[in-house]
Amino acid sequence: MNSANSIWRQHWQLCWQTNRAYRIGLALTFLLFVSFYLLYTLPFIQDDKPGLLSTFLVRYIVEALCFVLVSHFFLRPPLNIHYHRGITFSAVLQIACWLLIAAMLLALVSTFISFLPALKQTDMQQIAMIDREDAQGLQMHFTLTSLVIMMGLMHLSLFIVWSLIYLGWQMRQSRKALQEEMQQARLQQLTNQLSPHFLFNSLNSIRALIFEDQHKAADTVTQLSELFRVHLQAHLRPTASLQEEWLLCQHYLKIEQVRLEDRLQIEVDIADVLLQQPLPTLTLLTLLENAVKHGISPNTAAGTIRIRASQQGKRWQLAIANSVGAASTSQSTGTGLKNCRKRLQLMHGDQATMTTERDETHFMVRIELPYAN
Repeated sequence: MNSANSIWRQHWQLCWQTNRAYRIGLALTFLLFVSFYLLYTLPFIQDDKPGLLSTFLVRYIVEALCFVLVSHFFLRPPLNIHYHRGITFSAVLQIACWLLIAAMLLALVSTFISFLPALKQTDMQQIAMIDREDAQGLQMHFTLTSLVIMMGLMHLSLFIVWSLIYLGWQMRQSRKALQEEMQQARLQQLTNQLSPHFLFNSLNSIRALIFEDQHKAADTVTQLSELFRVHLQAHLRPTASLQEEWLLCQHYLKIEQVRLEDRLQIEVDIADVLLQQPLPTLTLLTLLENAVKHGISPNTAAGTIRIRASQQGKRWQLAIANSVGAASTSQSTGTGLKNCRKRLQLMHGDQATMTTERDETHFMVRIELPYAN
């Protein structure tokens, strides 16, 4: 019982939390309700009663407001509860009861409105249907009971339509949320795949330094510790800003520069306006690892890595180019570049592109992304 009360309390609280799409839907509901009843009323309005259409408009605005309020506060909570619990036969019966109660409540409100002095002309208990072609009129009389029943049935049909549309919208939102969760999980999975590869390269760098310069090896361990501190925080998120990516890469490059010394030259040109642009986490680090491992490390001569980020209209470009000399002794599996492509596709779909170019002296990876305002 306490659990059921808690669920009801939670859903009633959600009545005050709506998103923009839902609010637009309520506004459209309001307009469609007024339009529907105005069109329904036109055959009953006589030309010799000026201002009658405006009076009906006022009445339908009040009724439409009541319809929206009843739909939102009275029907939405049980619809939400039964949708998340699962639609069963018992749930359908309960929803049907809620719909009937809502329809009769609104029918009583509609009947009461016609008793107001200002809206007395809209009393539907005695109406005249006009045939405008032969100027013949048909008088129709309704008892109060039959009028309430008739209006209740009309409101019931509208509430049913509203409920079906709302449940359909909920299904679409749930499907969209599930797709986003799966996308984030896939991004996280691909991000975690990079960590062993990165650790392997870093430990190899330290191993080589131990026999050459123990002090440098100790300094490099300190850099690696700082690098992993930032890395452990960064990999928990599927995306990071270009500034965060570059901060992480600076620790990595310091480690590699200790090992490679003057053989590793870095040129950086990153526009300040792009520092907060999002990237899949560890994208820049992965590309720099590949550039060092397959472009700089195999060569005895000095090599250069160029990092450039520039804005191009509504898009921006990140390019990493490295010099190429001797072939790398490490066999390339292409895992790093494949993961980058997959994560870019998951994050931006067809809006992101990743291309590679190679000539006799350079290898370049170019990523183009939509500019995020």
